[in-house]
Amino acid sequence: MVYPDPRHEARERVARTVQHSRTARAAIRILLTRGILPRVTRSRPTESPWVEVTFTHGATSGRWFNTYARHGHGHSIRFNLLPLSLVPRVLAAVGATPDEEEAAFHDPTDFEGDAARWLDEQTAGLLGAVDSRPLPGYDEEASDTPTYTSELSGRWQVEGVAHLELSGPDMTAVCNLEILRLSEAAVHAVITAYADHIPPR
Repeated sequence: MVYPDPRHEARERVARTVQHSRTARAAIRILLTRGILPRVTRSRPTESPWVEVTFTHGATSGRWFNTYARHGHGHSIRFNLLPLSLVPRVLAAVGATPDEEEAAFHDPTDFEGDAARWLDEQTAGLLGAVDSRPLPGYDEEASDTPTYTSELSGRWQVEGVAHLELSGPDMTAVCNLEILRLSEAAVHAVITAYADHIPPR
């Protein structure tokens, strides 16, 4: 029978505390320079470790979550009502190469609507069309109802999976964007890319 090592468990607790503090400090530092006051929530000592940082700026809200996965890609980030113009900048900040297998099936003709086609052009084949919705004002039940691409997704080779929902077909659309399985460096780059569009305070 193997007995737990109290010293090892103590070191693990200290390491988790340091990680919690580092993630929260990084988020607060990046966002405070733009006048955004984030809210930090941490796991209890009896739970598996996690930390959540939430923030709001204008209509856009965000959630940065870290599960401290052993493989190092336990970070995720979600933006709600993110302006369309910011999506390419945020995705590019991941800094990785798009997955080759998914890129092989990329077809620009799959994208319907100005917003989806523009995103495809700006992201160099990273995203694929996942789902579509009827254009606003058209009968959803009619067989010939025109549609637009409402959901897109993509993945990178080493880390990162993105899922994006568009609110509408044209360039006034806003997005709900979630990026999963990121490293600490990548999520820092993503949140910095978002914050850079906001004038410093």
